[in-house]
Amino acid sequence: MAVYTVLEMTQNILNALDSDNVNSIDDTVESIQVAEIIKETYFELISQRDWPFLYTLGKLIALGDVNTPTKMRMETAWNKIKWIRYNKKEVEYLSPDDFTNLLDGRTEQSNVTNSDGIGLNRDPTYWTSYDDDYIMFDSYDSTAESTLSASKTNVYVTLTPTWSHIDTFTPDIPEKFFPMFIAEAKAQAFVNLKQQSNAREERKAQRGRTLMRNEAWRNDYGETKYNTKVNYGRK
Repeated sequence: MAVYTVLEMTQNILNALDSDNVNSIDDTVESIQVAEIIKETYFELISQRDWPFLYTLGKLIALGDVNTPTKMRMETAWNKIKWIRYNKKEVEYLSPDDFTNLLDGRTEQSNVTNSDGIGLNRDPTYWTSYDDDYIMFDSYDSTAESTLSASKTNVYVTLTPTWSHIDTFTPDIPEKFFPMFIAEAKAQAFVNLKQQSNAREERKAQRGRTLMRNEAWRNDYGETKYNTKVNYGRK
């Protein structure tokens, strides 16, 4: 197995189409079309599941606003949040309705701000997002900090995939899935550019999709945990 650049995949598909070879994806109208098909195929594959190679640990962005001390922000490169920890303790997600009800029920308690029910004497226990951009927590320890701190957050997230439409770019996908990736793009190129199907490439792509469903993780313990759990965050 091997990984391939956009140019190498374009050349491979052009050869299968019995078209002129190129030295750049921008050399001919057909090479431009093939490169676009490869890009579209990549994002279609990426959209089909939570890919473990896009997972990473990150930090929330601290706003430092004493008027909203429990409000933080997601990084723009994040696609989904798996979990959040604050000060090494897991913070539980609540839906916006449940989170609002929680705070509304606290307004008569001590050790909260009377106006919004935010706890004042403990690290956060719950979080939500009303707009899929900012994170709201239910409390903070006002004796230790004036607002929640980015350095105390740990967030397990999936990143939004990126693409550079240049000859030397190698798409970010596990090596073992490149044959399926190329087969998918090749089959689509035959339909789009030749107005005919390619049964052989379609069969290869189908076998690859089966492998993808079952073996996206190199770590065998990762599959069940991270592809059956409900995910919250950016869609």
